[in-house]
Amino acid sequence: MKKQKKRNKEKGITLVALVVTIVVLLILAGITLTYVLGDNSIFKQASNAKLKTEIAKAREKIEVVLTTVQVEKRTNIKYNENDFLDTYILNEIQDAEIIDDIVIIDGYAFELDRSVPKLGKYLGKKEELVFPSLTVSAPVLAENSRLATFTITAKEEKNGIHKIEIIQEGHVIKEYEYSNRKDEIIENCSVKQNGKYTIKVYAELSAIELITVDGIVMSVEYSPNGNEEYQKEHPVKVEVKETDDKVKSIKYQWLNTTVEPTQSSFIENCSNYETIIGKGYTGTYYLWTLLETESGKTNICRSEGFNFDNEGPTITNFTAEKYSETGITLSVTAEDTKAGIVKVEFYVDNVLRDTQTCSATTLSVTKSKTITDLSTGSHSCMVKVYDAKGNTSDQSVSGTTKLYVWEKWSSNPIKKYTEKRSAPREMRVAKNALYSCPVWKITRGWADCS
Repeated sequence: MKKQKKRNKEKGITLVALVVTIVVLLILAGITLTYVLGDNSIFKQASNAKLKTEIAKAREKIEVVLTTVQVEKRTNIKYNENDFLDTYILNEIQDAEIIDDIVIIDGYAFELDRSVPKLGKYLGKKEELVFPSLTVSAPVLAENSRLATFTITAKEEKNGIHKIEIIQEGHVIKEYEYSNRKDEIIENCSVKQNGKYTIKVYAELSAIELITVDGIVMSVEYSPNGNEEYQKEHPVKVEVKETDDKVKSIKYQWLNTTVEPTQSSFIENCSNYETIIGKGYTGTYYLWTLLETESGKTNICRSEGFNFDNEGPTITNFTAEKYSETGITLSVTAEDTKAGIVKVEFYVDNVLRDTQTCSATTLSVTKSKTITDLSTGSHSCMVKVYDAKGNTSDQSVSGTTKLYVWEKWSSNPIKKYTEKRSAPREMRVAKNALYSCPVWKITRGWADCS
């Protein structure tokens, strides 16, 4: 009977141990599954690490190309931040895609800052992007052929649309803003100039469409009609195509924008077939004209852009460093993004001491020259930098040759003092006759002569 109870007790202990073992195994299995398959599992961590690596590789690809493009921007006259930039990227990176201001590399999307150009933030995978849809109707000319009208239709149901821009030659000429985001927007837009227009719609992301307007009959002909070459001045002949309604007056102004000005802003007058000379400007400017007919009708129109350069190069750094007791090293860094730098002149005490030339370049230029045979001491130093159109910039600094110092000691270290001498060689020869102090030493490159 006792043996039977003992066997039952052993069986009971065995069952309890089995249950405990199963529970422990289940707990361990749960922990293992969580570690392997959970949100912070090793597989998830490995997947995230792989994703970050792939994004970094994609970013590196485009950043290398954009570094080269920044050089093209400064050296290639054909560069622009739209077609040229897009074509360059697509030629350099296989299977790259560009959608508006977004570049997609290996399926990963990044913001593209076209103005620098440089890469912005990471936006996500290509398939995760939500772009607004945008359609623009074909332009329709008015009966008098003085303007063209087109219809813009934009949709974005997830995030809504908050702005539409009409852009010509890089300038926003019209803008529609919506304080409350809308799923769908329809706008009718009229323009008065022939040319290419960019329609850009903004939601969380953006979309663009390009249209070309032609057939608008301009009431003024400009000859030449624009010039991309940088000049100090541009002559433009204005010719009005008159109809039965004769022209009463012509007013004009030069502006650096394609946004149409108000009639009240026109002040200068000209006559038909007159040549107007634009001068004193820097950058891209447009000749705007205001016509008024005898019947009281008015019309505002403009030319294409003219590039002006009436500013000297930008001097970013100019230094005058000590070279010797009779010499100073002058160094300058400058740049000119328009006509380009062609010459640098160095002056000391208002005397031209050196001239260096180069082929016209819009890259940063660094030139230096060591001027010797100067008297020991301070000198007025100046640099003058020229661009290809004769514009100049100058900058002045004070330069000093090396001054050597003799140091005189007494037996008491507290009474140590220095005396500066402009002619250290003479001082060394004459020191025994002039001073009775037992110890003399020069501290700036001369041997100890104590």
